[in-house]
Parts: sequence; structure tokens; C-alpha cells
Amino acid sequence: MAPRLRLLLMLLPAGCAAAGDREAVAMRTAMESGQASLVAMGPPVPMAAAVVRVGTAAQPVFQPGFERPEFRHALSGGPASGHPASASELLGAGPGALRRWLGEPTLRRPEGNSEVWLYAGTGCALDLVLYPAAHGLSVAHAAARAQGAEKRTEAGCLGEIAGARQARPIPATTGPAAPPADPGV
Repeated sequence: MAPRLRLLLMLLPAGCAAAGDREAVAMRTAMESGQASLVAMGPPVPMAAAVVRVGTAAQPVFQPGFERPEFRHALSGGPASGHPASASELLGAGPGALRRWLGEPTLRRPEGNSEVWLYAGTGCALDLVLYPAAHGLSVAHAAARAQGAEKRTEAGCLGEIAGARQARPIPATTGPAAPPADPGV
């Protein structure tokens, strides 16, 4: 009986170590996946640029290392294809740029100081949340999603929404814009 007990006591730590190793491998895999996601997002973008006082006016100081590739189109007038290929390309864009690229949103809802915009196509939808920034509202959250069971890519969804905007003419205005028919929208 004693030899069996000794054998059992010697195998007990080995059995516990195997479970810990599986957990350690799972944890390591999760950490590597999270790190890969952070690397894919690029360097962090500061919410507000540092301010340096020059004379009486405050001047923002921009650091080129914080510039993310998807924001470059905002300065150059838009994405090269004429419409964004991914929702992340819309991050940092203002209402004017969104209207140029995608047209008027299907739904626009104020949420305190921010706004929620919804663009709906026949097979997908684009959700945008615009928050106040130094230069006005800008996109802080963008997510494209498929509607129904049909598989859709994010690029296909955004192309459909941008294509629908180009298919319907944007009315020209010569004076102040007319108020919307439904003020709740």
C-alpha cells in the first residue's frame, strides 16, 4: 500500500503541472493575439495635441510619429479609391468629409455633445460615433456590419454605401439649407 501511495503522491504534482502548462499556453496565446492586434492598430494617436504658447496665441505641436496611415487621407482630400475601404479609415474624419465620401446618413441622432450616424445599404450598415474634437466633431468609432445571412466584406459594404451616394444626386443649394422635414432626425 505504501508504494502505491508514494507513486500517487509523485504523480500528483505532475498532473497539476500539466493543467498549469495548458493554462499558461492559452494565456500566452491570448497575450500574443492581443499584442498583434495592438501592433496592427499602429502607434497611439493623442486625443489632443500638446500646446505651446508662442506670443499670445497657443499653437498645437504635432509629432509625426503619432500620425496613423489611415488619417493621411483626411489631409489629402480623401481615400485614393474615392471611398474608404475599411471603417478604420473613417476614424478622425469630420462631418464634411463623411458627407463627401458617403453622402447624408440614413439616421443621425444626437447623444449629448456627440452624434451617432447610421448609413444603411441593402446588405449592410455602417455605424459611426462622432465626438467633439478641437476642430469640431470627428469619428471616434466606426463599425460596418452585414445585414441578413449573406457574407459581406467591410470594403464591399462601404463601396455599396458610397455607390448609393453617387447614384443619387446631391441637391445643390443656393441659400441657407432648408430645415429637415422631421426635426427629430
